[in-house]
Formats: sequence, structure tokens, C-alpha cells
Amino acid sequence: MHHFFCLILSSVIMHSLLRKMLLLALVASAVSARASGEFRAVGTRFMVPGLGGVSTIGIFNPVSNQAGMAFQEDAAVSLYYANTSIAAGVNNFQAMGMLPMKKGGVLGISLSYFGYNLFNDKKAGLSYALKLADFVSIGAQLDIINTSIAGYGSRTSATFQLGTLFKVTDNINLGAHVYNPLRIKLNSETGERIPTVFRVGATYHRNDKFWITAELEQDLDFPLAFRAGIDYKVNDFLFLRAGVLSLPLAGTAGAGLVFGGFRMEITGAWQPVTGFSPHIGMSYVF
Repeated sequence: MHHFFCLILSSVIMHSLLRKMLLLALVASAVSARASGEFRAVGTRFMVPGLGGVSTIGIFNPVSNQAGMAFQEDAAVSLYYANTSIAAGVNNFQAMGMLPMKKGGVLGISLSYFGYNLFNDKKAGLSYALKLADFVSIGAQLDIINTSIAGYGSRTSATFQLGTLFKVTDNINLGAHVYNPLRIKLNSETGERIPTVFRVGATYHRNDKFWITAELEQDLDFPLAFRAGIDYKVNDFLFLRAGVLSLPLAGTAGAGLVFGGFRMEITGAWQPVTGFSPHIGMSYVF
């Protein structure tokens, strides 16, 4: 009987340890995947079309494609939050803003946080975009990334990203973007590199009420990913959005309200591994 109870107790302890190890592995994996600073925006058009937005123009451009900022005439600020559902307490915060300059070009900034007290990534980005002609623009961003892991300390690195956007017609945009083109290392001791990611896409929009977008993403460490999304402005106060992503397989949907320059959005994302993740966002266009 004594051995029987010991066996049960050992099984319970082992099960508990395995669960904790699995949880830590999941969180560590998520942090490692995001350690490059390639954070996914939460809320707005960038989140809903399957984490896309390389060829669209909007307040999310300081994160999705800095070149799109060049077509903005108004200053804007945004704040977003997502519960990632990968583990309890693991959250994603994002803030961004852009400011048109009197002497030309648009200045942008983005701030990101992902994780919790044991694992977290922080990224600060400063960007600039310039319109080369009425139909084409370029943009660049410098990123400072800090990753902290309990028991291992923290490390800070820097990289950059480049983008361009073409207005092919009044209704069609093409965009291209590269993150970390020089394959800068995240950790010189281990040789771990910041992911290098290429993205290209196209957007069709009509009368500022309807648009549809599709794009391809190639992370050099992962297979090619596809994403697509649709956005419909029901009236001056309400808009609806939905999208899909192939890697990892995920679906997203959202809705938002507009009151003058103020917007409030609610978005939901679902995938088989992590389940449902709610996203909320607020933004203001001056």
C-alpha cells in the first residue's frame, strides 16, 4: 500500500512538472520567435487580414510598412492590446504614431512589449517615410530590441527594416518590405540571428468603403506564408473586417466604431494551437 501511494504521488508530481516544463517551453518558444522585434500588431487592419498590411495605407504603417506613412497627411496615435492565450499572463502591447513633417516626409514611432515577468521582449522603432512621386514612396525604420529571460539576464540588439509602396492605379497598391536584410545576429555568443523576413502584397480598394488585400511572407527560417483580408465600411460609424493566415493556420475577424477622429476596435483571432485571442485598440487621427 505504501508503494502504491508513493507511485500515485510520484505520478502527480511528474505530471505537474511536465505541465510546467511544457508551459515554459511554449512561452520561451514564443519569445524566441519574437525576439527579433518582428512583433505582430494587434487591432486595426494590420491584425485582422491575417497579420498583413504591407500594401495598405493607414495608421498602422509604422509597424506594417513604413513607406505607407508618406501618403498620410494627418498625425495619428494608436494603442493596442492583445491577450495571446499562449499562457496565463502573457500579453502583447503595442503603441505607434506618425507625424507629417513641414519640410517633407513623415516621422513615425512604434513601441512594443510581449511576454510577462519571466520572459519578455521590448522593441522601440523610429521610422521615416518619403514620397518620391505621387505614386511611389519609400520608408525605413531603426529598431532597438531588448529580450529578458529570468535567470539568464537580458540582451539588447539593433536592426533595421526597409519598405516601398506603389500606387499602380487609383484603386490598386503594391507593397514590398524587408526586415533585418543584413541578417544581424541577436546573440553573438550563440550565433542566433534576428529573423530576416521578406513580404510582398497587393491591395484593391474602392471609394474608401471596401478593400481586399493579399500578401506573401518569406521568413528565411520558415516556409512561405500567405495571408488575405477584407475590410468593409458599413457607414460613417461602423466597419467590419475578416482575414486568414496560412502559417500558422489562423482566422481573424473584427469590428470597429468611428467617432470623428477617434476609433475603437475589437478583434478576435483563432488558431488550433493557442485557441482564441481577443484584441482591442484605440486610435486618434488629428
